[in-house]
Amino acid sequence: MLLRRLDASLAKTASFAVIHLAIAVTLGWLFTGGFVLAGALALVEPLLNTGVAHQLNKRIDRSRLPARRRATVRAALLTSSHLVVATGCGWWFTGSLAAGGAYALIEPLANAVAYHFFDRAWNARSLRMGSAAAAAA
Repeated sequence: MLLRRLDASLAKTASFAVIHLAIAVTLGWLFTGGFVLAGALALVEPLLNTGVAHQLNKRIDRSRLPARRRATVRAALLTSSHLVVATGCGWWFTGSLAAGGAYALIEPLANAVAYHFFDRAWNARSLRMGSAAAAAA
């Protein structure tokens, strides 16, 4: 049963990863005017953000802050670093600081809206599949 839940969770994550990448490339294309630059932006920005987040997490974990304070500091630093990295990548690929900043704000918002509808559809699908499996048993 646990393996089945992990598989469903992985399938959901992988499915949304495709949607996320499509949104990032589409917005990148709108901001850069080229699919190659859009693809590079959609791949480089999360790669850099992952590296930055890893380093920040290591440093925060080594800090002597109380646990509650550490969580607040982590959230603030990860949010601000993500915005800085995304703006920098957008700036690098578009040549415009304004376009880079707009990309850094619009892309996560578009993904949040997409995830809301994706999650609702995924849950409805799961309920229908569960009902079908129960009826077949």
